[in-house]
Parts: sequence; structure tokens; C-alpha cells
Amino acid sequence: MELQDILGTEQTPLEDMLAERERRAETQRRLLAACGGPLLCLSLNMAGPVKDFPLLRRGYREGRRLAEAALTRAGGSARLLEERLEKAGPCAFYQVEGISPLAAKQALCSVEDGVSLGRLLDLDLLLESGKKLSRQEIGRPSRRCLLCGGDAAVCGRSRRHPVEQLQRETVRLLTEFFSAQWAEHVSVQALRAMLYEVSVTPKPGLVDRRNRGAHRDMDFFTFLDSAAVLTPWFRRLCLLGLQSPEEDQTLFDAARSLGLEAEEAMRSATGGVNTHQGLIFSLGLLCAAAGQLYVRLLPGEGGDALEPEALCQRAAALARCHGQKGGASSGGARGEAVRGFPSVRRWVLPALRQTESPEDGGRRALLALIGQVEDTNLLRRGGRAALEQTARRARQVLSAPPEELPGLLEDFDRELIQAGLSPGGCADLLAVGYFLTFL
Repeated sequence: MELQDILGTEQTPLEDMLAERERRAETQRRLLAACGGPLLCLSLNMAGPVKDFPLLRRGYREGRRLAEAALTRAGGSARLLEERLEKAGPCAFYQVEGISPLAAKQALCSVEDGVSLGRLLDLDLLLESGKKLSRQEIGRPSRRCLLCGGDAAVCGRSRRHPVEQLQRETVRLLTEFFSAQWAEHVSVQALRAMLYEVSVTPKPGLVDRRNRGAHRDMDFFTFLDSAAVLTPWFRRLCLLGLQSPEEDQTLFDAARSLGLEAEEAMRSATGGVNTHQGLIFSLGLLCAAAGQLYVRLLPGEGGDALEPEALCQRAAALARCHGQKGGASSGGARGEAVRGFPSVRRWVLPALRQTESPEDGGRRALLALIGQVEDTNLLRRGGRAALEQTARRARQVLSAPPEELPGLLEDFDRELIQAGLSPGGCADLLAVGYFLTFL
């Protein structure tokens, strides 16, 4: 995306910027007179005549959150007194309480120096006298220039760097900060989805908190080990999507390589057991797709929520690249992915949304899947007759009165264990449903 597309075209005239600077100074004097100090004045630096656009406004809101949290961790608090959301740039004024000015300044400098977004924040702390507490008074160096690393104040006064270079660096810092934050969020939701899926109990024929299901080489803790080791890989897959918003085939090829490495990490953690191979494919595609879509979402006014339909269709476009390599299949995890996870959208998401209990919703969603989906694991273990019989049994259990469901599920579980049948493909689709719900 071009710089101008992010900044927009609404410029703030110089006289308006000067007038806003004077209004802020007057606001500081008024608030100090009313409540005393220390007074925190929070704003976000932006070179040039464009002082307010959606991405910068988002950085400002995140700066508020970081500053408030830092003061709380230091034992104090920040009480918002006033906020100005002007074309000349947003700013907020807080009364800092419960902490000494020096300790408050240390906490605020930890934000300025500790995270990339902090380099863009102005966190000025004014004493009751109106004096600004400097970084040097707490043993911190002067702020560094974004471009050359020199003294920021000196570079600013001398106008050493072109405005467009400063704008590009500001946008880069904002974009990279929120992209990294998003990738971490996506990987955490993937972890939650894997943990929720294995924790739903009872699950007919599947590993849960109570038993191994129809498996002999894995248990509940094997799944926990696998989920833990896979989480960083989902973060990397999301970052791949963030770096390749328009390149489906290139992204798929890179994601496939990462997926193979993730499988090796899984088998190393589980002693060679395949716990999550199907989910590495399905969740991996969705994490990469979440990165792609976020690049388009980031510069706008919206939040971070992605519509499941859009995310599934983006993942489907990536999955179809596998078919172009000659390896896609019409069934199983790949077939679901190529079609945009229709079974998840039809059966799992409604079940999860219609119940307050994520476990009860998961049980009902799983039964719906077993009753409707051609699970390739069941087909491989028991053949067509076993697949159809298991589907009929799942529909029967699901249609029973709610009070009978726990007992019927336990009976169903015993039946599949005795028959050596495990609907592992349906379990993967349940995890996908949890992931879409969380995201």
C-alpha cells in the first residue's frame, strides 16, 4: 500500500497546528491549577502536515493503554482528565496518582524505550510548578532520532531529514508493531483452539481428559506437548501472510516448507506420534490467511475482528495452490480447506455460538460433524459400513433430550473404542471452529 493511501489527503494548516499547540499549553495550565501535578500529557509524534489518520489514531490508543499499564505496574494510577481528538493530532491529559514523579517518569520512559511504538510517543510529565520532568533527571539519555539515531530534538530543530522519510519510518514502526502483535494474537488463538478441542470430554473414540479413545500411542498430555511446541510455528505462518498479502502461490510454497518443519517439531515433542498433522495444514493455512487479511485491515478504522467467511475463503485460495502442484485431494482436510471449510461454517460455528458452555458446544458440534462429514480416519479404520453406522449413531445421540446426552456420549465413546474407530478428521474441524470463533 502506498504511503499516501495510509496517510490520506487531509492536511493540517500551519496556523491550525500553532493554534492547537497553544490550546494544549492552556489546557496544561488549567489542569495543573485545578488538580496539581504530576500531569501526564500523551501524544504521538508525526512529521509533516498530516497529523491524524486511522493508523496513527490506533497507535495513539495503544500508547494510552501502554502508558496506563506501565504506571499501574509501578504502583500508581492514571486518571484521564481530558482528551483532544483534533486534526492536529490526538492527545490525552492524565493526573498521575499514588506514585512519586520520579517513579512515574521511570515507568513512562520504560514505554518510550521498551517497545517500538514507544519511539513515536511523547509522554511528558509536568510537575505542579509547570516544569517538565526530563529524561536526564532520572538518568536516561535524550530521545533518539528515528532515522539517524542522533539527538531527536537537534534533528527536529534543524529539519535534518526530509518529511517523507520521517513519515515512512513512522508508518513502518506502526505497521510492524501491530503486525507483530497480531501474529502473537493469532498464534495464541490457535493454541487455545487445540487445547479446547482435546479438552472436550467425552469425545467418542477420541483422546480427551478421561481416556485415550481408540488410540494406544497418545494421550491427553501428548496433545498438550504437541500444542505447546506448535504455537510458535503458527505465529511464523501468520507473519508469512503479513509479508505476502497478494502472493498466494509464493505464500503457499513458503507455508508448506514451514509446515513440514512444524511436523518435525511435533514428532520430536511427541516421540514420533502424529497428534496434529491435519491441524498443521488447516490451522496453518488459516493463520497465513489471517496475516494476509490483516494487512488490508490494518490501515483502516476497523478493529481486529475477521469475519469467518472471509478468512475461510482466503484460506481456500491458498489451499487451491496445493492443487496446482498436483497434490490436492477432494476429501479430508485438504478438501475441506479448498472449499473454505464448509462443514465448520455449517455445523461447528452455530453450535459454538448457541451455547454458553464451550465444552457443551464442542460436544454438540463434534456430534454434528460425525453425523454429516465423511471422516477419512473413520473410513480408513473401518470402511464405508463403519463410517455410515457411526454417522447414524452420532445423529441419534445428538437428537436425544439434553439431559440424556452425557450418558449417551459415554456409551458412544465405549462403542467406538471397542471398535477401534476414531473420528480424528472431525476433531480437527472442531479445532478449526474454535479458532474461527476465538479470532
